[in-house]
Amino acid sequence: MKPVLILSAKDQIEQLLKPLISAPEKLKLQQVRLTSEELTLVVVSTQSVVHCPVCGQGARRVHSTYQRTLQDLPWGPFRVQLQVRVHRFFCQNPDCLRKIFTERLPELMEPSARRTSRLRDALRAIGWALGGRAGARQCRAHAMPVCATTLLAVLRREESATVPTPRVLGVDDWSFRARQTGTLLVDLERHQPVDVLLGSDEEVFASWLGDHPGVEIISRDRGVSYLKGATKGAPNAKQVLDRWHLCKNLEEVLQKALARQIDVLRQAGQESQGENQDQPTAPASLARTRDRQRKPPRRKAPSPSPQRAWQLTMYQQVHELAASGISHREIASRLQIQRQTVRKYLRMPEFVDRRHSPFPSHLEPYRAYLQQRWEQGEVMIKRLWQEIQQQGFTGSYNSLWKFLHTWPLPAGMVSSPTSVSFVPAVRAMPTTRTPRQTMWLLLRDPEELSEADAAYQQTLFRLAPSLENCSALGQAFLQMIKKRERDAFLPWLTQAKACPVDEMRRFALGLESESDAALAALTEPWSTGQVEGQITRLKLLKRQMYGRANIDLLRLRVLHVA
Repeated sequence: MKPVLILSAKDQIEQLLKPLISAPEKLKLQQVRLTSEELTLVVVSTQSVVHCPVCGQGARRVHSTYQRTLQDLPWGPFRVQLQVRVHRFFCQNPDCLRKIFTERLPELMEPSARRTSRLRDALRAIGWALGGRAGARQCRAHAMPVCATTLLAVLRREESATVPTPRVLGVDDWSFRARQTGTLLVDLERHQPVDVLLGSDEEVFASWLGDHPGVEIISRDRGVSYLKGATKGAPNAKQVLDRWHLCKNLEEVLQKALARQIDVLRQAGQESQGENQDQPTAPASLARTRDRQRKPPRRKAPSPSPQRAWQLTMYQQVHELAASGISHREIASRLQIQRQTVRKYLRMPEFVDRRHSPFPSHLEPYRAYLQQRWEQGEVMIKRLWQEIQQQGFTGSYNSLWKFLHTWPLPAGMVSSPTSVSFVPAVRAMPTTRTPRQTMWLLLRDPEELSEADAAYQQTLFRLAPSLENCSALGQAFLQMIKKRERDAFLPWLTQAKACPVDEMRRFALGLESESDAALAALTEPWSTGQVEGQITRLKLLKRQMYGRANIDLLRLRVLHVA
């Protein structure tokens, strides 16, 4: 049971304040001064024998006294200041190098400190939790005024604990600043960060592994820098690919393959839509008879963006130089582009802009009707906007203009005198799907598809048979990862390398080059999931410090828990 000190209202102030002072047996309270904001306690040291900090011999002979002013923990709304009168002593050891030394009070303060040890610990705890500016605001609200720079300096004086070299190491990169990345290392067995490195290239990772021998397993993504760094710094360590990154790479491969066939996606959407319902026609009230040929509007063809124009020019020059027998290295040197870009352009039979919006346009349900009216000669965008507004469209005129202004004008500009009827479009079932939406459709189990999705998928396979092979390979790969089927990996590689789609074939060749790490992903339990969680915490700490997070301070805060 803890001892209890009970004081009455008639007791002296010294008896009340003495238990609240650090090291009360070595200090004596002499005076108390109180202002509207600050409480000052004047205390004096009562030690008669003090040991020399160099030789450790006790000393009794006093040289002089001096006063030290310290900030202490607040008492309610009052700041607390301690004025401590301590002594200087003569060292009585003739062989000691220190002849005169100052009295030490380690329970209260450190040498040359301006704050008590317990105030320093409180500031440090607030700094670890909140950082500089937020911590300074919190300290100011609790009668411990300190600026953000001082609070960060308190953290920087803290020496980080030595973290043992992990047996199982997880590694991933994170963004430190614009165009500057870092590397986070996590002990997957202890679930704690090990180190924070500035840079994500192979030399940084290999250097750390060389300075910390003993790593047996390295869990990583498919980045080339970490592959080379792990091979160079820890050649005997077993590398394990992350299963989530493998699935993500497969999704990216399918999206690139589908982006090259965006016209096929649009055609499949139109055909599957036509199978489920009649082709939408315009209402009779909207039919107009035109006896003369209309003049085309004064609309210039849209000019390509500077980036697209430059890419198209590079694509044409690459094919011209390759046709003349120039090597890939020489083409890259002449055009000042990467050799990977040269190989990419040579694999493309025609130039395709792979930048696509992840969401379909709100006008996709009306595409079939707009195409029909456009071919009939109705190219006035305002009139088309008014027509689809009567069918339920709630978008703006500007959105329709962006959707239609790139369409080529119909030949002859002749309108049809016949009237047509329109069936309102169903917004829930767009005619065209984005590459990302189609990718998820190819990877889903056929039994889970709705009737509309199944019809779209079958139409897509009929128009592009190679996508059926990609769909089968993708579903088999996901099942292999999910069920950890190690024996199915090599047969899958053989089938994928024979796939007619270039993206899937290159994906298989890349996995074959690091087959040992891929096979380990199907047998080992390790993954970089913990690293991703620690990176989320790292980003939170970095953003808390409002740009003041230099790498040394950020490293201290990340490793504080460890």
